[in-house]
Amino acid sequence: MIMTGMGSDGTKGLIALKNRGHVRAIAEAEESCIVYGMPRSAIAAKVVDEVLPLEKIAEAIMKFISD
Repeated sequence: MIMTGMGSDGTKGLIALKNRGHVRAIAEAEESCIVYGMPRSAIAAKVVDEVLPLEKIAEAIMKFISD
């Protein structure tokens, strides 16, 4: 999960996780973020599998868990 926040440290961590194995990543959509910096960084790095507004994230997590 990459959610609202500043900086790119979340992107750096997600890249490291992706390099180690199969990881699915969700970024919070701009319309529900207070600060869009961290999700924007991860999306720009193309390490995000889905971009969703806050109210749809729980459903997506449940879908990933059941796969």
